[in-house]
Amino acid sequence: MKFTFTKRFTGMEIAPNALRMALLERSGKQWRLVKSASMPLPEGTIKPAFKSLNIVDPNLFLEAVQRLMSEFEGAGRTVALSLPSEIVRILIREYPKLPESKAETEKLISWSLEKSFHFPIENTKIAYQAIGGDVSGAKQLLVTIAMRDVIRQYEDLLAKLTVDVRVIRPAGINLFNFFSPGLPRKGTHAFLGLFDNYFSFLVFENEQLTFFHGVKRGFSDLQFFQDVDLTMQHYLESNPGKRIERLSVGSQVGYHVELKEVLGNLIDIKLNILDEGELIESDFDLSHPLERLKLSSFASAIGAAQSLVK
Repeated sequence: MKFTFTKRFTGMEIAPNALRMALLERSGKQWRLVKSASMPLPEGTIKPAFKSLNIVDPNLFLEAVQRLMSEFEGAGRTVALSLPSEIVRILIREYPKLPESKAETEKLISWSLEKSFHFPIENTKIAYQAIGGDVSGAKQLLVTIAMRDVIRQYEDLLAKLTVDVRVIRPAGINLFNFFSPGLPRKGTHAFLGLFDNYFSFLVFENEQLTFFHGVKRGFSDLQFFQDVDLTMQHYLESNPGKRIERLSVGSQVGYHVELKEVLGNLIDIKLNILDEGELIESDFDLSHPLERLKLSSFASAIGAAQSLVK
């Protein structure tokens, strides 16, 4: 007899206007959303920024977190955290050769970034992930940069409520983490991750990430579709001779029908609006648009929870 073990993981998204939390259950390779809840934040509680502290009113923030956590009694307080993408810088860097140790690699990255950004790196928090290489030994890294004080403010306030934060990633990466099983594995293809006031655009050659671009505009902005078109043109100009064969869209804000209609008329490539229901089981009735919108809204929190799997 074969036994399947079930494990649970929790993700929390902190957005400028709301907190969202998702409790997942994993059995084998199958994911299920066990519970989800959101808590609105009063306007002005959080103002995402790269260099300055984000949480303007810590008391209002803590009250909202406490109310949200109270809906997950018994679920444990270990979480993966999803923070606004606007508070980090994400870029792809190539290095002819990397040191053997992680500490020396981080020093090399810090030195190269200090030369590029022209500000001291001492107060930055750097994370990196290898995304490819070539026969010469050169390595491509996806590098995320954040200010230590900015991240520490979130961590310290959550620690006051005994929330144990194990993983911290930007919302755009967590959104991609959730939708990535729905992406093709071959060819040159792109992923558009959509929030209300931000979108990320990633291009892959087969399964290797070759391009990343984040824009502080979302579907609510009148220039959104123009910005998507300009971002695609930027990729093509930066990669002469390349052609995107398929665009996959993962939306946290719904508008699935509108996205398909407008993008279908705007671009001359295969388009796929990714279906959340094919990636995770839930109790939402996805035949109703409002129910699908509810599931969509937790995509980044779900992706954060999934990052806890080792």
